[in-house]
Amino acid sequence: MAKKKVVHYLNQFFGQLGGEAAANVGFTVKEQPVGPGMALAKMLGDDFEIVATIICGDDFFASEPEKNATDAVEMIKKYQPDLFFAGPAFAAGRYSVACGAICKAVQDELGIPTVSAMDESAPGMDMYRKEVYITKTPNHSREMVKNITDMVKLAKYLVEDKSGQPTDLISLEYLPDPEEYNYFRREQLRNIFCEKSVAERAVDKLVAKINGQPFETEVVPERLEIIPPPKPIGDLSKAKVAFASDGGVVPKGNPDRMATRSNLIWNYYNLDEMLQDYEVVHAGYFNDYVLQDVNRMLPYDVMKDLEKDGKIGLMHNVYYSMPACTTVSQRCAEVGEEMAADAIKRGDIDAIILTST
Repeated sequence: MAKKKVVHYLNQFFGQLGGEAAANVGFTVKEQPVGPGMALAKMLGDDFEIVATIICGDDFFASEPEKNATDAVEMIKKYQPDLFFAGPAFAAGRYSVACGAICKAVQDELGIPTVSAMDESAPGMDMYRKEVYITKTPNHSREMVKNITDMVKLAKYLVEDKSGQPTDLISLEYLPDPEEYNYFRREQLRNIFCEKSVAERAVDKLVAKINGQPFETEVVPERLEIIPPPKPIGDLSKAKVAFASDGGVVPKGNPDRMATRSNLIWNYYNLDEMLQDYEVVHAGYFNDYVLQDVNRMLPYDVMKDLEKDGKIGLMHNVYYSMPACTTVSQRCAEVGEEMAADAIKRGDIDAIILTST
């Protein structure tokens, strides 16, 4: 039986090219295990072979991450691997982002399983955990052997023959249990068969909790991204300020047909024109108060007073709107990025005030 081919990605330090002095080194390919790859090869066993190690300096990769991820895939493609590893990256900033980016690019382009490993504080974990399998590590490399063991355990599950096994009914994937395989949850829904109904399980767990007995919850809170505060504006008296709102204030007639619930679209409008004739498209609060006075949702009157008094430079005429009643948080995050990109492209908006319900 032919061995499964494996490609491994490392940064300049773990790839034994040097420390920060070598962070600008471009891609190097070695057709053998390197550094942590030696332990990885041993744990994979005789059925696997590391056919190549791709090494790149952290600074070099971070200079053009999308391009470099694409370039890496082209290098990896010729080895026709069955499995791809990146890291472990632990809590490293640039390295973790590179590992996540390359894993995503490889699985998207080549359609093979990819596995990385990081600490929960690594930026690459937050950026890629929903798309890439990332096993958990501490923020140091002192447990390298254990961390690689976890990566191998998960990887072997991902490549094993699962014919005849039930798939997840939504994604059609054979999703491994995050607790059993020690990886960060990807927030994907899974349907599983249970002997007891949800009501029976809920009562059993409640009784166990009351009695101080161990139990495993089925409700996992969403992990919210920690967003650093923006830099303060140096001189507000010269700043051009715009409004964005998820409160559902739109031009009369709702020209873009935004939905009152689970809305996924947004648009920008001329603020002065819209305030002359508007409506509210939002099913999550009592709209009448905003219909009586739009300033309760968009404090235009106060902003114009501030503009008149010289406290701000200008109340901008562009208004960003997206009703967000029960809209999934992932789409809200995407919309925020899209709105910000549009504001930046305009080049004349210094700040945006987000008003909500």
